[in-house]
Amino acid sequence: MKSTFFSLMMLSTLVILFVLPVNLAFARAFNNDFETGDLTDWEKEGTAFDFQPTWGDNPTARNRGQPSKHQGDWWLGLFEKYQGPDKGKALGQNPGGVQHDAPQGTLTSIEFKIIGAKMNFLIGGGNHAWGTPAPCCVNLEINGKVERTATGAATETMHRAEWDVSDLKGKVARLVVVDKNSGGWGHPNFDDVHQEAADGRNIPWDLVLAVDARGKLAVSWAQMKKYY
Repeated sequence: MKSTFFSLMMLSTLVILFVLPVNLAFARAFNNDFETGDLTDWEKEGTAFDFQPTWGDNPTARNRGQPSKHQGDWWLGLFEKYQGPDKGKALGQNPGGVQHDAPQGTLTSIEFKIIGAKMNFLIGGGNHAWGTPAPCCVNLEINGKVERTATGAATETMHRAEWDVSDLKGKVARLVVVDKNSGGWGHPNFDDVHQEAADGRNIPWDLVLAVDARGKLAVSWAQMKKYY
């Protein structure tokens, strides 16, 4: 009897997974602004991101005269070495601490589907473009190919930049923060990335990363079409 009941339960589960409409979805968050205080959802290579994200307006704390203008408490500032009054203090760090430009590395995000017309983000730091011998920049990659790239303007102060990604809709992408420069302004600053609808609204990341019961990315197109 128990064996029959178990078999029926398994059959019911299979029906739920394979027969129900594909827009049965659940959402997950993305650490798009580093407000977790760590690099959750990102994979680092090299040493440039060992003390990231940084906390607060550390450029002002070191009297740089170029406020970071970050969002929230945490952001990527590759010149900085201060991770806040709790974590930073425990590590022996002080406000205004720096790691300078020597460390190099990359930071790669989880995959996400492009469903917006644009992407916007805060960027600052060096202006060494992708394609130069020692870039420090932020790239949008699809299947390993750089489709969009941006740099700072040789100032610690970040500004809001955007990419038109309307021609990339439906493709699966990653963000890669690149620090391959150890010279002057050899670091990027980065924070608060969003996909943006045609009307200018930021699309919630839980919709961008909605998945169905079988683990497929962003299949709930009916729920998302209002952002087109």
